[in-house]
Amino acid sequence: MNSLYSSLIPLHKFITPLMSKEKKMNKFYMSFIIIFFVTSSAFAKTGTSNAKKLELINIVNQQQILSQRISKAYLYVKKTNVSGKADIQLKSALKNFYKTYSKINTSTKSTKIRTIMSFIKKSSNEFNNLAKQPHSTKNTEEILKLSEMVLAKSKKVATLLKKDLNKNIYEAMEKSNQQQVLAEKIATYCKALQLNKNDISLKKKIRVTIEAFAINHKKLMQNKDNSKTISEKLKEVDKLWSAAYPIYQDKKFTSSIVFDSTTQISEKMKEVSRLYMAEKKQ
Repeated sequence: MNSLYSSLIPLHKFITPLMSKEKKMNKFYMSFIIIFFVTSSAFAKTGTSNAKKLELINIVNQQQILSQRISKAYLYVKKTNVSGKADIQLKSALKNFYKTYSKINTSTKSTKIRTIMSFIKKSSNEFNNLAKQPHSTKNTEEILKLSEMVLAKSKKVATLLKKDLNKNIYEAMEKSNQQQVLAEKIATYCKALQLNKNDISLKKKIRVTIEAFAINHKKLMQNKDNSKTISEKLKEVDKLWSAAYPIYQDKKFTSSIVFDSTTQISEKMKEVSRLYMAEKKQ
């Protein structure tokens, strides 16, 4: 009996360290699992945060486009052969402009952004008041000035939102949004020039805006990361741009040609922006 008990002692000494090692291994695995889930959760939150920021940036970009569309539609709504279309576009742009303000203002806690939003809200009221005013040189100048001020302020909001994002996430999307703004600007400046044919500064603005659109268009077309769908959509834009570009440059255009072509280009680029954003969120 004693000999049997004595033979069990070494076995007991052998099992105890094994059990201790097993506990250590279990602790190691548990620590690994916890770290894995915490890290995964952090990445998931970052991804969600980026996706939300991209959505908000897209709303801000739409606000920029609408600020230009309001001034464009205002100029075309009076005494042109596209007055009906322009009136519909003006009312829609004014309504959607306020909607973008509300969405941005309620989606951020940033003091800087909310300060800018108070200016945007005030501008929305001013746009509505100016839109009701009869056409005159003074009113035209005021609505053009206001649209440029809103554009500049809205760009600051986009910059504040983009500072934490990787450049590659938003670069192509931003360019496609810029194209919408530029298309609206081309139409606005063309109409303003028709009303004041000797304005040298307007002639320069048209030239600079057309050149900016052409440069952006080339870069987007040559973007190697474009999906097949985006490339096909950009080819549609290219077809429209190729037809309209000589007309804009020649400055021998009609209101309907400029209004319709820039609206079509802007809407196509809006689709491109949505595609870029959808791909970046995946």
